[in-house]
Amino acid sequence: MGLRDEHQDLRRSDGSTARRPLWDIGWGPERAARYAARCARYVDADRLELQAHGAAAVRLDFPYAAGRGPQRAEAARAAAARFGLQARPLGRSGHAVRVTGPAEDVARYAAALPRVLDYAERLASWAARMYGKCARAPRHAEHFESLGAVGGRRAAAAFRAAAFRRIVQVLTRPQPAVVPELDPALPLWEQAETLGDVLGEYAWLDIRDAYDPAAALHLLDTAAEQAKAPAARWPLAAAHGEHGEQLALFEPSAVQPAPAAAAGPVVVIPCSGAKLDRPAPAGQLYTGTLHTHARRTADALTAAAGTVLVLSARHGLLPLTQVIEPYDHTWDDAGSITPAQLREQAAQLGVADAADVILLTPSRYTRRAAALWPHALTPLAHLGIGQQLGRLAALRARPAQYTTAA
Repeated sequence: MGLRDEHQDLRRSDGSTARRPLWDIGWGPERAARYAARCARYVDADRLELQAHGAAAVRLDFPYAAGRGPQRAEAARAAAARFGLQARPLGRSGHAVRVTGPAEDVARYAAALPRVLDYAERLASWAARMYGKCARAPRHAEHFESLGAVGGRRAAAAFRAAAFRRIVQVLTRPQPAVVPELDPALPLWEQAETLGDVLGEYAWLDIRDAYDPAAALHLLDTAAEQAKAPAARWPLAAAHGEHGEQLALFEPSAVQPAPAAAAGPVVVIPCSGAKLDRPAPAGQLYTGTLHTHARRTADALTAAAGTVLVLSARHGLLPLTQVIEPYDHTWDDAGSITPAQLREQAAQLGVADAADVILLTPSRYTRRAAALWPHALTPLAHLGIGQQLGRLAALRARPAQYTTAA
């Protein structure tokens, strides 16, 4: 059955289709809204990218969240396998995953994943509470006192992480198994994986059904609308010379005619040192934390209309579709882009006279872009990295209310 058929079945009745696991948790509009907000914190998903032959891809980013980002990324890869999809990590941080497969299956997975992660996290929290009760028991006081305050916190975090990992392994199995039993001869702190088995098996459900067909269908429809939008096609920057220097990307012979400037704001985001290890469009090449957060915020600010450009110290203004090779270059290196080159690029792209420009960039990038657009809004100016990430998250939540930094 296709997603549209599932959605129609849902609209016609309150039968079995409406009893999907993890779907109707909330018990009233207020609790449902809190549940949805909690699920949304676990993962940030880009728009689905429709590909040839009915395939699609989606990039998923997992906030650090007290060290749990990589754990959730690992869980997302396990869940992708349960949906029959391919998943691979992006970059070295362990915070991002790219998932590919048949378009409808990718949409189902993307709609289900936040609910599945929330379910696993709640079961892991149950395990953590049992650990805490054990730690407070008088008969175990000597053991936990020997750990000290810091060691105790680390041990508790390791216990929860081990239980969470095993819970995910159980939930991503094709079917449940026999629920094991804890060994009464062993202390609980030595049985994190066994406890994860107990909780996972006891609470097992088929995660492939944990999605709302309407939500999955919305993801597909949004991707289809995005695919219809005209996009500039830019050539791969060819390498030449004994030092591997790249050809100028904006020479008249290399540039295709720029499309008319789109309505909506021009949003500029920074590049990053972390990159894929192969040529890729600028919208996919960079994997650094600030870049990925800025990209998601830029997508929110331009959801209705607008243009997103990456500012690179080496290449200048890059459309998201422009394919480039990985490189290692900073603003301190010789050959960095000049203000004159930036103005030429902006003219080529049809954004030199843009009235609404937002610079989601740190100071060094902002100074260079502001020379081109002195009227631009600079919501990240003069903020530290932690404050920048917080400001970006706030802008994503309320994209219509962006303001400049004080």
